[in-house]
Amino acid sequence: MNNAPLVTVLLITYNHVDYFEKAIQSVLAQKTNFPFQIVISDDASTDGTSEIVKKYKDIPNVKVIIRKENSCGKNTYLTLSEINTKYFTVLEADDYWCDENKLQTQVDILENNPDCSFCAHNTLVNYPNLKTEKEYLRCPTKIFKFPKKLTKRYFIEPHTSSRLYRSECLKLDEIKNPLIATYDIAINFYYLTKGNLYYIDKIMSVYNYTNKGVYSSASSYLQRFKSASVIKQINEEFDYKYNNLLSRFFSTRLNLNFFSYLLLKYSTNKEFLSSFYDKILKTYERNYLCDWEQKPIMKISVPFGSKKRVVFELRREKNRV
Repeated sequence: MNNAPLVTVLLITYNHVDYFEKAIQSVLAQKTNFPFQIVISDDASTDGTSEIVKKYKDIPNVKVIIRKENSCGKNTYLTLSEINTKYFTVLEADDYWCDENKLQTQVDILENNPDCSFCAHNTLVNYPNLKTEKEYLRCPTKIFKFPKKLTKRYFIEPHTSSRLYRSECLKLDEIKNPLIATYDIAINFYYLTKGNLYYIDKIMSVYNYTNKGVYSSASSYLQRFKSASVIKQINEEFDYKYNNLLSRFFSTRLNLNFFSYLLLKYSTNKEFLSSFYDKILKTYERNYLCDWEQKPIMKISVPFGSKKRVVFELRREKNRV
C-alpha cells in the first residue's frame, strides 16, 4: 500500500491565537481513505499563536514552520515550496472546515475529472461582531470553464478555504509576480487558465469575517482599490492577453465611466494600457484614500447683527481609509 500523502494542507497563521485550535482540529478531523500532510506556517506571531502551534510539531505528517521575522504577507508564497503531493489546499487559521468529508469529497471529484484544475464549494460567512451569518456563494452550475465574459454566471470567486488545487498546474517558476500564486482572486484566475473549476453547492467551510484581516479591516474604498490593483497585476502577469476580460473586472471594482472602460477594453497598445491603468488607480487613490488639505473649498461670510458674522465653510471629507 502506498503511504505517501496525496494532499498537502497549508495552514497559514499570523496572530490567530483565538482561532488556531479550531482550524487545526477541523483539519485533523478529516476522514479520508488516503494519507495527507499538514504544513503549519506561522508568520512570526506576537500574540501567543506560535506557542500553540509548537504543540503540534510531533504529530505524524505535521510539519511546523515558525518564521523568525514577519514576511510581510509573503508567508503563503514561501510555504508553497513545501508542496510535494498531487493536490494541495490553503486554510487561513482564522477560518475552519465544517465537514469532515471535505477532502475526500474534493479528491474524488478531481480524480474523476482530469479536465478540472481545481475544485471548490460553498462557504458560510460568519460575522462574529454582528452575530449573524450568510452563504458565500450561490451558483447555477457545477463546471466553470475559462470565461468568455465576466458575469456572475460565468465567473465566480469561491472562498480560499473551499478550494482544492491540482499541484501540477501551479508553475512557480513561470510566475513573475508572487501575488499571482497567493492572492485569492489572482490564484482563482490563474487556475481557470489551467483548467476547469468544479463547484460543489454544499457548505463545507466557515469564513470568519473578523474585521481584523488586511482586507476585511479596510474600508470599502480601500478594498475596491486593493482588488483593482491586483487585477492590474494579473493583467501584467499575462502580458495583457486577457485584457478584454480583466478590463471589465477592473472597471466594476472602481465604478469607471463607460468611456474609460471602452478605452481600457479596446486598446491594444500595452504601453498605453499600463499607463492608463496606473493613472486611474492614482486618481482613485487621490480622490478617495488620501487626506486632503484642511483649507475649505468654499467659504461664505454672512453678516449677523452689527458686529458679528456667520461663516459657512465647505470642506472635503478626510480620512476615508
